[in-house]
Amino acid sequence: MQLLVVYSTGDLFSEVWTVFRFVGGFLACLLLVACGPLTDRKVGDVTVPVLPIDAGGWVAAGEEDVFDPESIFSYIDGHAEVYLAYGMKRCISRRYVAANGEDEIVVDLFEMASPAGAFGVFSHDRAGEDVAVGQGGVFRHGWLSFWKGSWYGSVYATGGDDAARQGVLDVGRAVAGAVEGLGEVPSLVTRMPAFGLDPASVCYLRSPQILNAHVFVGGDNLFGLGPDVEAVVGKVDLSDTPAHLIVVRYPDEAAAEAAERRVREDVGPDGARPAMVIGRNGALLAAVVGAVSNEDVEALLEAALGGGE
Repeated sequence: MQLLVVYSTGDLFSEVWTVFRFVGGFLACLLLVACGPLTDRKVGDVTVPVLPIDAGGWVAAGEEDVFDPESIFSYIDGHAEVYLAYGMKRCISRRYVAANGEDEIVVDLFEMASPAGAFGVFSHDRAGEDVAVGQGGVFRHGWLSFWKGSWYGSVYATGGDDAARQGVLDVGRAVAGAVEGLGEVPSLVTRMPAFGLDPASVCYLRSPQILNAHVFVGGDNLFGLGPDVEAVVGKVDLSDTPAHLIVVRYPDEAAAEAAERRVREDVGPDGARPAMVIGRNGALLAAVVGAVSNEDVEALLEAALGGGE
């Protein structure tokens, strides 16, 4: 393994599935209960979850709204890019009201292109309290996020109040229960060495913009991230010195070697690169950003790259 020190100066188809036409609101509810829980529905050749009608005393207000990669901007303009960066296919949204008819909980369930994409969106912001929802959940300030299979869920109280905690968790667990199947955490994530690592900071990604949101490495795509190039980043604390570890997997050794050469030769416009140490082993490239003089850096890189790829 070769080490290099680099310094610089600086709507789901808008289709509604129904079991019965309403013969009266109360009678319809009785029929739905008698038929048992609705957990999925077929839309064309695709099976998608049906969001629950009620959970924990919270009742759905109206039907689901469905957004695709184009219409999503009309719903969450300004943040849709994050979901699209992880391969968003559609978003199913539903609102729930409490018995008082005033408080609301909003559910947004995103179908991603793969379980890796769902885990990636979830890992983008894991600050908060770990909760047992789906395959991994975090709760903070009235907001729950979780992932399961190829789906990422966001459940929040419109008042942003922790007083709605139980309602948010009840609705979130019901929604997660409507999602069939599980997914695997991307194998690259397991490359992150345990020592000095903040597990809640680990983020899986394929987008340079997402990487820069966690640690800035330059305005251009220094590591060549994209559909065929995946990465993971996390905070490490080496001898009380904070830094970030980045591990990148390329399609082959030649692509990784080209990326290593690019980093070696290009310190960015006007020298706008942070200090970093990099290492490569086969198709894997790793970098420690910050703490370049720390004696633990080489051991960290060797642990991340051990065995190659």
